[in-house]
Amino acid sequence: MISPPEKSVSNWTHCLEWLQESSALIVATYAVAAAVIISVVMETGFALRELDSFETVVVLILFIPAGFLLVFSLFELVSYFVFIPSITKDSHLFSRVHSTHLIHPLTTAIVLILAGVCVLTGSERAWIVWGILLALYLLQTGFILKSVRAENMTNGWTRQANLILLLNLLVGGELVTITGGARPLSPWKLDTLPENTWIIDVRTKPEFYWNRLQAAENYPWGVGVAEAAKSRPKDVPVLVTCLSGHRSPSVALMVRRLGFKTVYNLNWGILYLILLERGRKSTGPFSLTRPHRDPHRRGEDLKGITLGYVTCAILALIVAPIEAAFWPPDISVAQQIAGALIGIGGLVLGLLSFKDLGRNFRVFGAPRRSGTLVTSGIYTYIRHPMYIGVIMGIGGYVLAFGSLLAAPLWAGVLIFYVVKAVKEERLLMDKFPEYQEYRKHTWKFVPFIY
Repeated sequence: MISPPEKSVSNWTHCLEWLQESSALIVATYAVAAAVIISVVMETGFALRELDSFETVVVLILFIPAGFLLVFSLFELVSYFVFIPSITKDSHLFSRVHSTHLIHPLTTAIVLILAGVCVLTGSERAWIVWGILLALYLLQTGFILKSVRAENMTNGWTRQANLILLLNLLVGGELVTITGGARPLSPWKLDTLPENTWIIDVRTKPEFYWNRLQAAENYPWGVGVAEAAKSRPKDVPVLVTCLSGHRSPSVALMVRRLGFKTVYNLNWGILYLILLERGRKSTGPFSLTRPHRDPHRRGEDLKGITLGYVTCAILALIVAPIEAAFWPPDISVAQQIAGALIGIGGLVLGLLSFKDLGRNFRVFGAPRRSGTLVTSGIYTYIRHPMYIGVIMGIGGYVLAFGSLLAAPLWAGVLIFYVVKAVKEERLLMDKFPEYQEYRKHTWKFVPFIY
């Protein structure tokens, strides 16, 4: 039996794990960033004030690196989603692995730029909101560091590795690699390397034996590379690889400092190469030992739907108060109370659903590999109570503000959730044979109606 303090700690741990695994923190960060701009506009009208010498220097220190990082991170995002060879049906997996690391440098730039905006306008409200933004940003950075270390930590973890990983997150792995003297290499350009290239794989041993390049040598987190480098001529090209391209930059820079003239870091890692080479027959040092390995599918077909309802929900939350500030609606107290009650009801329903799901909760529709079918609690009667909770929460919020502009956005949330529920049930029936019987005794959304 779990004592109350232990249960409280367990619930808190589950909450932190959910924050770490979901996109909620990223969404909240960008929502607060938008709130900083709204605060500036409402308090100052974005009017700039005169700056003294110190403030001018501060603004330049913030804007110059932030502007460069903004351009670089946006270019990397565009390159990632537009110019790389299509991975079609596997894009959900690739994006899931890389999305946080790709977005974080852009977030860094936005945090710095908004700090500069606060200095330029002198908005006190905006500074308060920016403080919340900074707290979310630091929390998100800490979660990513913890996640990478928990998954990949070996005895090769050093203070230097910590620092380079942090730089990878803040300014992007490619930028760190380039500034350190190494070269990013796209997976489809492997055949441009000479056959005598020294291939260093920095993944853990189980990852390495699961699938790897034919000629690769395993040095988890770079342990043993310095010793092995003593017997290698420094003019031999070196290629450093890992699973997704987030561990290898630090080792690539270390190899560069060991005196090797040409060092490459494999962009996006072995994962993308597996997707790119699936079904192909290839030989040689740069071919995969197991080309038919199929990475675990996550959130199939639901990535676009998830982005759709998250975007509509965020815009509704932002648009409603802006509309009320500039075009105050004529709404009754009864309407405001009704909206508040509906919104609170949705929040309570969502919390109950989250509690019943426990470790089975996921942002994407595909169930966890180790997940179980939840049919107790609120799920005894409704199959998608959390979706109803969000729909009620946003709907009550829009109703309380009396926002006409946010109403279509709420309708978008409703439509996206209905479509997601239909697709999600197909995935659940594939994983849980008993789901078909469960459907016969429950309602999808509203009891006795639908």
